[in-house]
Amino acid sequence: MDLNPLEQLNLTTMVAMAAIFLVTFLVLRKVFFLPLLAMMGTRAAKLERSRARYQESNALLEKAQAEVTAISAAAAEAAEHLLEEARGEIASLREAHRARAGAEAEIILSQGREEVARLKATERARLKEHLVTCSRQTLVKMVPEVDEKALQFIVNRVLAPEGAAKEP
Repeated sequence: MDLNPLEQLNLTTMVAMAAIFLVTFLVLRKVFFLPLLAMMGTRAAKLERSRARYQESNALLEKAQAEVTAISAAAAEAAEHLLEEARGEIASLREAHRARAGAEAEIILSQGREEVARLKATERARLKEHLVTCSRQTLVKMVPEVDEKALQFIVNRVLAPEGAAKEP
């Protein structure tokens, strides 16, 4: 027996094989291939929409970054301007306080000078009176009669070189 495969083929077997293949193909197409192709089409559409959204979001992100950069630059400029204004106000307040303190110091100094001058005049008058009294008491013991004008002149003369009293 010769085993030639071409001799074993007959028409009914070939038709049956073709029918089985066709039925299997149709069943697989309906059950497997068509849903798979539909799912792949849906997935491709979703991917395309996702890519479009991704590009839109990148464009929005770039626009937002540009706006952020502009806003931060404007904020930095405003902050610098406010800082300069604050420094100017601080300097003007400092100068105002310094001027007010200088004026107050000048007033206190002038009041102190007036007080010193008043106390000096009071002490000078008391010293002069004390010197006149002591001189009169001394002169009364030596001379029975004392000339008041001469005594005043001598006391003024004694106090004048020391800068304690001047001519009345």
